[in-house]
Amino acid sequence: MKALFEKLPFDAQKSLLVRRFCLPYFDAPWHYHPEYELTYIVKGYGRRFVGDHVESFQAGDLVLLGPNLPHFWRSDEDFYKGEAKSRVESIVVQFPIAFVEQGLATVSEAGAIRQLLDRSRYGLCLGLPMSQFLADQLEALPNQSGFKQLLNLLAILHELSADTQARLLASDGYQLAPGMAETERMKRVLEFVLVNFREEIRVEQIASVAGMVPAAFCRYFKKRTRKSFIDYLNELRISHARKLLASQDMSVGQVGLECGFNNSSHFHRQFKLHTGTTPLNYQVMAKRE
Repeated sequence: MKALFEKLPFDAQKSLLVRRFCLPYFDAPWHYHPEYELTYIVKGYGRRFVGDHVESFQAGDLVLLGPNLPHFWRSDEDFYKGEAKSRVESIVVQFPIAFVEQGLATVSEAGAIRQLLDRSRYGLCLGLPMSQFLADQLEALPNQSGFKQLLNLLAILHELSADTQARLLASDGYQLAPGMAETERMKRVLEFVLVNFREEIRVEQIASVAGMVPAAFCRYFKKRTRKSFIDYLNELRISHARKLLASQDMSVGQVGLECGFNNSSHFHRQFKLHTGTTPLNYQVMAKRE
């Protein structure tokens, strides 16, 4: 599936596009645009796709994306059910390359911000402490306008430039050119896994989705995601298990089966490996909160 080009509705008299979205679920397609983007998740949870990187997100997630980097946020399947009452909410700030190349290029005091934006070309996930620290300022942005809004965004970017917990998302070798065959291949793989992770997925099967032989696919997937396919699949399953243990009235055995673990011992080993505790202990602690 090719990443779609998004033409943003910029006002010719403004340097920024700041919007608050309140929706039943996040439904934007796999897309890209030539503007920078800062996205703050106020409510909701699911999986975040940035280039060749995918991981879970939840409220408080704060991500800075560089120009032409394909991305989308996909709400958890709970939000798509007909009777779902939960809603999602996000604040999205977008600004053009000219904002940096013409507005900040000659301002020596903006050096740290320019470095931050340069790092964002592969996507940056900011640390939760920084996100929490800036939450009030981020939520205030959509209600502001003009020069005050611009100054407050610069103040936010300045704070983000000092975040030592910020981490890159897309891999170093990721091709930023949108619509590339590699982007489409990885998108097919990730979408297939997201839909079928509860079932047994053989390497031969997922390699076929990618149009590759198994050995080549394993090398390809690890190079693009920095983890083996099996590690990624187990990480996704454990993430879903944590949610079920915390929110559903299900036994540990039922949760394991629901998440694609047909062997109870394997489920316990993987859960403890990823969380540091057993499924039962996690369930007990989650229900106490």
